[in-house]
Amino acid sequence: MRPHRSLLPFALWVALSGAAIAHPHVFIDTDFDLVIEDGRLTAVRIDWSYDEFYSMLMIEESGLDADGDGVPEQARLDAFAGQDVDWAAGFPGDFSVTRDGAEVALARPVDHRARFEADRIITSHVRPLETPVSITDATIVARSYDPTYFVAYDVPGTPGVIGRDACRLVRDKADTEAAQEEYGDALAAVDMGGDPFEEVDLPDIGILFADSFTLRCDASS
Repeated sequence: MRPHRSLLPFALWVALSGAAIAHPHVFIDTDFDLVIEDGRLTAVRIDWSYDEFYSMLMIEESGLDADGDGVPEQARLDAFAGQDVDWAAGFPGDFSVTRDGAEVALARPVDHRARFEADRIITSHVRPLETPVSITDATIVARSYDPTYFVAYDVPGTPGVIGRDACRLVRDKADTEAAQEEYGDALAAVDMGGDPFEEVDLPDIGILFADSFTLRCDASS
């Protein structure tokens, strides 16, 4: 995940601190729905609920709380919607959909919204598929994760399916203990004695921590 431009100084400080490289630093609760139309997967609706600390940073850095009462004004949140990450710079979206193991291309996000609940900024967007895909006789799997693991995405609730009542998403929980061990091995192999500003190239480590959600539909559907 690439933080919003105004938060990059903070993100850089985090990335260069000794403890920073061992853990994620932004925590997001994700909710999502797969949208099905005429037997094809056409879009994904996604909500991100940012952790309280990062929400506070966004409020301060983006000037969302004009009167200083600790609650951002909805009008400012409406104007801010879609700016929580740098989509213009090519942010990929930290969301994966595969069909029979092959990555499905998601289009740029639309229908951006933002709100504030329980001290957290929650943003919403829709990712249409570049080309809708049939769900018939196919294995559709969805995951929410940051490949670099700078951001930890959790899916505390049960994602939904819109447009097909006989379909549901079944969770396959990640083996976090094994993921932590593999992540630690990857970090141990990083040379920390070189240039601290040099980009650290780790493999797709975030997927190890990501729960997988497989689309299941009744045979009659």
